[in-house]
Amino acid sequence: MKKSYKTLKSILLATAMIMTGGLFTQCTNAQNSENDLPIETLTELKTAFPKAACVELLDQSYYAVKNAKGKVIGSVLLSSPYSDDIKGFNGPTPLQIALDKKGQIIEVRVLDNEETPRFLNRVVEAGFLNSWNGKTVQEALDMEVDAVSGATFSSKGIQNSLKARLKAIK
Repeated sequence: MKKSYKTLKSILLATAMIMTGGLFTQCTNAQNSENDLPIETLTELKTAFPKAACVELLDQSYYAVKNAKGKVIGSVLLSSPYSDDIKGFNGPTPLQIALDKKGQIIEVRVLDNEETPRFLNRVVEAGFLNSWNGKTVQEALDMEVDAVSGATFSSKGIQNSLKARLKAIK
């Protein structure tokens, strides 16, 4: 069941990319291609950065987001591999963390994971992922966000994954 769901998801995302003409192009001075980011990141990045035209890999899980003129408008951090050993309820909860050019968190997203969907949905619906929006890296590291009732392990996994990744850039 999981394999067919992932296949369907990949087909739908690929279709969306084709229909939109490919949301991103390769940065002119980048040594990477758009395929270096998880496909979910390519399609979902427009919510955090509506003016994004390309992404440039800076290291294994750190990307510069640029507009059509090549100006950096923010960055994206992936929590993996820094949080790979941090478990939620069913395993790691990898994250995508979008930062504006001043270093404030714009958005936190959970990437593909093995969490039980109903528990993860509780976390998302409760607005837990928005807890860090507008915070600097240091403010986010200093925060202790209350876990979502009924989804404590998932909440703690997300919070600890976020902190592990943010500590790596300090």
